[in-house]
Amino acid sequence: MNFAVICRALEKREDLENNAASLYNMCRCTRQCEEIEEAYHLFQTYTVAQMRDAEQRSITCGVPLAQLMDNAGRALARCAISMNPDPPVAVVCGVGNNGGDGYVCAAALRRHGVETQVWGIHRDKLADDSLAGAAAKAYEGAGGVIRPLTEGTEALSPCAFLIDAVFGTGLRRPVSGVYAHAIRLIGLSGARVLSCDVPSGIDADTGRVMGDAVHADVTLMLGLAKPACYLPPGCECFGDARLADIGIPEEAKP
Repeated sequence: MNFAVICRALEKREDLENNAASLYNMCRCTRQCEEIEEAYHLFQTYTVAQMRDAEQRSITCGVPLAQLMDNAGRALARCAISMNPDPPVAVVCGVGNNGGDGYVCAAALRRHGVETQVWGIHRDKLADDSLAGAAAKAYEGAGGVIRPLTEGTEALSPCAFLIDAVFGTGLRRPVSGVYAHAIRLIGLSGARVLSCDVPSGIDADTGRVMGDAVHADVTLMLGLAKPACYLPPGCECFGDARLADIGIPEEAKP
């Protein structure tokens, strides 16, 4: 683990350089200075159940889930822009809240003038009053087009950068059907991949690969870090694991 990884692991961005330098110098004085294993634990991880509990407590603290999704999607867009993507950027969205994050992200990218293509799985099945459905409707209402991704889709349009928002933390069984097909298409795209929260196809608690999984270049974990970012074999799919603050109040966290 190198100095750059230690920097990314520190959560307080305003003190990033000073804190990272202090930690690095401290580690140099120990016998573990070559490996610095402690750096892995700078991401304190939380189970899916703990994340769900934190989200529910956020509501009682006055932060609705829709606000958390909006914050998450905007954070994902900022991360994508920081990676200097070559247009067009493709966003692949599932039907859950992870897909909702993707739709919010796509809308934010369009507002920043980034050419964006959105592929939606079962867009027609999203209820307008669901979080993901509302995000998709808002994206379309702003002039965005959602292309249907089906098992008959032969390839994603040529793109050099792709955002994976198919599955989030709720995956508990092997992927199949159109979802497995979407993951395979992402792998075949040859694009750089930014995964939303967890690479699609990875069990967030155990790190298990659930049949097929996305291999991301960067994974932006949202709100709280997930155990899978350290657990093999799933951790190999995370690429450069990062953590974004999405506005979960401190008193709502485990």
